[in-house]
Amino acid sequence: MRDELQFLKGNENLSRLLSHYASTGAADRETWQDRVMELEGADSQGLVKLHGILLAYSWIEQNTGSSSFLQPGVVRQCYRITPAGLKALKTVVVKNIEGADGESAAA
Repeated sequence: MRDELQFLKGNENLSRLLSHYASTGAADRETWQDRVMELEGADSQGLVKLHGILLAYSWIEQNTGSSSFLQPGVVRQCYRITPAGLKALKTVVVKNIEGADGESAAA
């Protein structure tokens, strides 16, 4: 898991996307969130890859098969952060706060 966390820590767009799903789901973790369609610093193809990475590491889960709200350019209620995603984000944030000491301990 350390490699995944290093990847999350080293990829600002990935961590911002995961942070978005964490913050929008903070009030109710069971509520499905709309898909982020634009992210500063990532083109649409890059955003697809970022979502794929989050899904591959089980940091978000997908609900695209049962979305009942159809609207062009929007994918409603299709993702939510998982407990593993929250844990990864929390771990990376704590390591960032620890600074160089946390990095040297992980190496």
